[in-house]
Amino acid sequence: MVFTHRIMEVNLTTHTHGQYAIDPKWTRDFIGGRGLGIRLLWERTPKGIDPLAPEAELYLLTGPITGIAPGGAHTCLVFKSPQTNTLNYSITGAQWGQELRSAGWDGLIITGRSERPVYLLIEDGAVQFRDASHLWGLTTFEAEKQLREELKDSRVRILNIGPAGEKLIPYASVQQEMFRSAARGGGGAVWGSKNLKAVAVRGTRALPVHNPSQAIPIRNEMEKILKDSRTTIRRTYDLVRWGGSMTNMPHSDEGHLDVANYREGHWPEINKIGGLAYERLCRARSRGCFGCPMGCMPLGVVREGEFSGNVVCPDLEAAATMGSGILVNDLNAMVYLTRWADEHGFDSTSLGNITGFAMECYENGLLPEAELEGIDLSWGNVEGVLALWNRILNREGIGALFAEGVKTAAAKIGGGSQHYAMQVKGREFACFTPQADHKQGLQYAVSDKGPAHHFGGKADHTQQRTWADLLTACTWQRRMIKPEIYLKLLNAVTDWQLQAGDWPLTAERILLLARAYNIREGLIPLRDDVLPERVHADKLTTGVGAGQVYPREQFAMDRKAWYGELGCDAGGFPTPEALKEHGLEFAVPVVESSRRDSVQGCIER
Repeated sequence: MVFTHRIMEVNLTTHTHGQYAIDPKWTRDFIGGRGLGIRLLWERTPKGIDPLAPEAELYLLTGPITGIAPGGAHTCLVFKSPQTNTLNYSITGAQWGQELRSAGWDGLIITGRSERPVYLLIEDGAVQFRDASHLWGLTTFEAEKQLREELKDSRVRILNIGPAGEKLIPYASVQQEMFRSAARGGGGAVWGSKNLKAVAVRGTRALPVHNPSQAIPIRNEMEKILKDSRTTIRRTYDLVRWGGSMTNMPHSDEGHLDVANYREGHWPEINKIGGLAYERLCRARSRGCFGCPMGCMPLGVVREGEFSGNVVCPDLEAAATMGSGILVNDLNAMVYLTRWADEHGFDSTSLGNITGFAMECYENGLLPEAELEGIDLSWGNVEGVLALWNRILNREGIGALFAEGVKTAAAKIGGGSQHYAMQVKGREFACFTPQADHKQGLQYAVSDKGPAHHFGGKADHTQQRTWADLLTACTWQRRMIKPEIYLKLLNAVTDWQLQAGDWPLTAERILLLARAYNIREGLIPLRDDVLPERVHADKLTTGVGAGQVYPREQFAMDRKAWYGELGCDAGGFPTPEALKEHGLEFAVPVVESSRRDSVQGCIER
């Protein structure tokens, strides 16, 4: 039997659910995860919808090989972002996605708004809407622990939000298993707007496989490749031994790590908070996502000082924006900050970026003393950081200014603070400084969800990362598992008969539709696919990147080349020919209308 998605549609207003019939052509053309989510957003949501309105939808989606491929255990959350008012998709690994498939579902469509806080309990075919009033206000760690005790099942898998999502902070995350985050873009706020605290899943069913006799050897081959790579590929060895946080050291050496709010790319003190220091002082053991032999999540414990006793698990972006990004050189404090963000349900990347922005504004005397209430936001001051974060969480005093992100805060502060606001389309930068890494700068600008270092700066990288999100597989595994192996497994599982040429064609289809969706929602590419002035004007002064910027002329040429490679015109709009070639004829009238409006607007200005 050829694979088709089994999607549950949940209405939180009426507390009802049913199966949503997916067009079989969508299944083949958009695969799953990110691709299917974008197609659903286009089809089911009206232009201009408020991301926090009851009618707004969010999708929790897996792919055809989720739970089958080793490490193919991710879940893709797709929704319109309250940060950017454009597309967002965020990824979380661990165990939840595989458990949903074991319960007989490939994804959830969630719409409406419950009158009171609720959580969903899915047990195979049974669905319950349960009161979550007693969980509202709890941190993500507390809520997950309490739910497990309440359900009396240690194997139940739980996605949930923290106080940041409940209070509609637009960079709130969705969490699972303490430290695994669907962090970027504000998914937690979308959940909070629907009074949805958690989704708990328990499944006992076998996963659908069209041809097990073909699929099992391919799956085993993938596992062997991954196991062997632990000692034969340097990047894999680093991940297995230290996890992602180790890489802040080489990124600093290469001159493109976030340092002091992206003023620099190299920090001489990075060794104090790098992977070697973490291994020596904190690390306890590693964990992996379902079925993955890599184990790249380095769990640890703070063993001394003010934050001793706290279990921690820092990743690259949090360790950067909350370490070198704000000049915190105390390892124990830095890893505790990353825990605090996960615990309260924040996107740690955005929260760290916002803190660096606040510190630079403070350094330049741009923050009103009355609203600071004595908070010292000097670089590296952890006490001041935590005081600021608690005010952001409660939207109190100076915290209310930063609760909406750096773009909104800079517009209110004025005084040249926009120069320090490192964001694109309203979403804060990831952990790399683009002055010395132009590839990262380009993908920050053109990414369909705002700054993201996992988007891909070159065509083959972008295709690989897109496919990882369609399959809900690990994007790091692209270094070890070749596209043809993924396609072999996908064909064995689904009976789709995909060919090598389908790899780039499908990725391009997803990228083009994502761009068309954002244009439908108001994106004007040459106005919005841009970088902050600092990237073009402020030269780095330390490390191997000293003297570098991303020249505006070079950026414009790189952006134009990227547009052309994807099938867009020089203005960044997908061409009718490219849309039709990829089976997206339905998007042509919308894109062409937006193109004409954009040209008319330029003429009028």
